[in-house]
Order: sequence, then structure tokens, then C-alpha cells
Amino acid sequence: MTRWQPLPAGVAPQVRHLVDRLRELKDQADISTVALARKTAYSRSSWARCLNGQVVPPGSVIARFGEVAGLSGDDLARLLALWELAEHAEAEPLPPQELEPATVVLPRRLTGVWRQHRWARIVAVAGTAAATAAVVGVVVWQTTGSPPSPPAARVAVAPAGYSCDYTSRDSMWYAGHSTTSTHLVVLNSGGQDVVEVQCLLKHHGMDPGRIDGLFGEHTEQAVKHLQSAANAAADGKVGPQTWALLRT
Repeated sequence: MTRWQPLPAGVAPQVRHLVDRLRELKDQADISTVALARKTAYSRSSWARCLNGQVVPPGSVIARFGEVAGLSGDDLARLLALWELAEHAEAEPLPPQELEPATVVLPRRLTGVWRQHRWARIVAVAGTAAATAAVVGVVVWQTTGSPPSPPAARVAVAPAGYSCDYTSRDSMWYAGHSTTSTHLVVLNSGGQDVVEVQCLLKHHGMDPGRIDGLFGEHTEQAVKHLQSAANAAADGKVGPQTWALLRT
């Protein structure tokens, strides 16, 4: 098993979570970076930078890595959900004046959201001023111990989490973050589909916990309560049937 070096203190939490999972899978698969480069068409030096938290690879590379590590189905979807969060955090520049110099991590590149893989989902909030405010707020809070000042204008993302903008169309409810009724959302998923689920759970009187776009155990329990109330299979997974319950 590789003796990994600690990641730099300035690495974003979302990137750290992705790198920790990639390191774990690489150790489990017992594969060298040379073999990994050959199987994923991603250079050895690029993998070295990735596994040291210096760069986030494209989604297609992460998907191929998961397949090489033996992942499929929900396990591969969870890995790609971690990548989406890390990619979003890496794509948002952090203003140096807000942070101590040692903690500033500027993006090394902007990669397009990978659209071909069947498990990928578009992160709809990338590039908005609201998302930038949220990323800066989290880093400042963690590095200084003081909560950031609230934004002067109303934005979609606030320090307390995401807001829900409910509308009804064709007898179906929407919360302003996703219009899907088919995407599978499961434990450890992340992104705008999860925000939509959490908002709709709240609309139905179920407590999803903090509306943060992360599908944790609290949100899973709320989904099970909704499913049980509708006499549906209470598996905690949001598929087409549960989406229909949420949107009606």
C-alpha cells in the first residue's frame, strides 16, 4: 500500500474528498501510476499531480479510473458525484484579498463538464456569482474561524445553504434547481438534482436537513419517510417513482 503524503492545507475540501477516494481505490486495485496512465490515457505525471491534490482530471478520466478500479452502477455514480463537487470547487476562483496567502488555491484550468458518460450530470450553478460567494464563504470560515459577512443582494446560494424557489407547472412542483424526473439520486450523491430533492422534501413537510446539495443520511431518511407515507418501497433512493411523489 502506498504511503501517501498529506495533502497541502490549502486544498479545497471537495478536492480533498475526491483525492482521498482515488487514493483508496488505487490502493485497493494495487495498480501503479504507470499502469494507470496506460489504462486511462492520462499521463503518469498528471496522475501524480492529481493524487497530490494539485489538479482535478476531466470527468471522462475519472469514469475510466472507476472502471479500472472495478466500480460500476451506484459506486461509479458516487465517484462521479465527488468529481462534480471537486470540479466545481476547482473552477471557482478565490479572491486573494479574502484569505491568508498560504491558503489561496487558484484554479489551474477550467475543464468542460463531461457530458458523454451516462452517470454524469451538469452542475448548473458553475460560473454564477452566487456559487463563488458560497465557495469563498466556506474557505474563509474554515481558515479564520469566523463566519463570512452575508451578501448584500439576494442570491441563490447563501451561507446557510441553497434557497428553494417553488413553482407549479402542469400539476407538478419544481424548486428551481432541476427539472428531471428520471435521474437516479442516491446516498453520497451531490449536485443540483440533490438540491431539488431536498427542497421538494421540505415542501412535502419532510425534514431533509440542511439544503446543501449533498445527499447524506438525513436526506435519505426523509426520502424513506416520504416513500413510506405513499406506501412505496422505502429504499431511500430517488428514481422515477419517487420523483413523481416529490413533484406531485
